Amino acid sequence: MGASFESKRVHGAAVVTGAGSGIGRAVSVALSVAGVSTLYITDINAEGLEATQSIIASLNLPSSPTITLVLGDISSSDFVAELFNQIPCLDYAVNCAGVLGSNKPTAEVSLEEFDKLNSINYRGLWMCVKEELKLMLRNDVKPYKGFTLSEEEAKIRGQRGSIVNIASQLGIVGKTQAAIYTASKAAVLSLTRSDSIDYSKPPHHIRINSICPGVIATPMTTSESGEVSSRLRSAISIAPMDRMGLPSEIADTAVWLCSGESSFVTGSGVVVDGGYIIN
Repeated sequence: MGASFESKRVHGAAVVTGAGSGIGRAVSVALSVAGVSTLYITDINAEGLEATQSIIASLNLPSSPTITLVLGDISSSDFVAELFNQIPCLDYAVNCAGVLGSNKPTAEVSLEEFDKLNSINYRGLWMCVKEELKLMLRNDVKPYKGFTLSEEEAKIRGQRGSIVNIASQLGIVGKTQAAIYTASKAAVLSLTRSDSIDYSKPPHHIRINSICPGVIATPMTTSESGEVSSRLRSAISIAPMDRMGLPSEIADTAVWLCSGESSFVTGSGVVVDGGYIIN
């Protein structure tokens, strides 16, 4: 006889950084729809966070999560400490906060530009992962709550938590005039791989994965000035699907990586790019 199971894909508490727009907002919505009961969302943009909360409330879900908005900048160690001091327990984390940086080759990039980008894309993400791991290590190993043929199978597929880091297709391949950005995303992938070696195995049972989005239709890539979108036009045409991806397509991948449905996936960089890196 199979073990009992629930239809919800995720349970418990989640935190999403960069939740005020784009991928972070879509992930926050998707986790709410998938079943989280408690959701912490953070961003530097107060209006964006409030809009994300309003969107979730407008869905009239059968069981909406309790949402806590935490305004701040993840490049600040003081803010990261403040954020995670508000979270008593944590089951899932999706680290979406990031910036594109300037369109320059290395010799033209200032130290200030380098530090600003890496303080968010790599250092800020690392500070968040560190605190997320500390919280998840306090959890019991929870059995998989989807369908299984036995209770033993549900136990084997259990986890204390799951962390998803948003990297980029450009963490895998290079791009002209984008060296510091591509390096920051390669660092996220490397961090993900090494952390998964340390924390996925018993007794920890915390899975850590990355998503490598292609060009996604977000405020960063569709700015009114047209400057960023023109930079990305050639990248869009390189991908066989010949279109921008949608934030919801990244969000669906993030929910899958959080959930027990991906219970044997860790240390991966799941590429969601319309085929860009294969061409």
